[in-house]
Amino acid sequence: MSTSKHNLSAKLILSGLLILTLALFAACSSSSSETENEEHNMEELEDMEHEEPEQSSGEHSDDSRIPNEGATIRLLAPDDGATFAEGDEIIVEVEVVDFELGVEGSHWHVYIDGASWGMVHGGSTDQALRGIEPGEHKIEVHLAGGDHIELEDGDSITVFVDAVSVE
Repeated sequence: MSTSKHNLSAKLILSGLLILTLALFAACSSSSSETENEEHNMEELEDMEHEEPEQSSGEHSDDSRIPNEGATIRLLAPDDGATFAEGDEIIVEVEVVDFELGVEGSHWHVYIDGASWGMVHGGSTDQALRGIEPGEHKIEVHLAGGDHIELEDGDSITVFVDAVSVE
């Protein structure tokens, strides 16, 4: 084989190896990014368990809920009809039966007066609500899977928040 043909063959082989190396590098980088994203998302979910849920003006729709199939969520606290002062922290505590919180993203949603107040991730069965305006309010809870689809039957109570008078 002549030297020029040999050099051409070597260049083609090196080019092919370079392309293959770049392709493998891109695939590994993509896989690494996906793993990092999954780890970041899991850290966010774990952190959310300890954070106050964000308030949302979005209202829920009963149309998108699925049957409970034996799972229940029941409000243990506060008591129905409880009264709080404006600025008080309202601790919502639930009891869950036949539903495993924290498995595959399962969690529960909190609504105030039909508007989403937030979600509680992990295995936590209590959540502090802050910044509730004075007046009568319906607090409602529903179980949800990792896909955020809620179960039909939740629980609700009514609480009262009294305005603090400034003297």
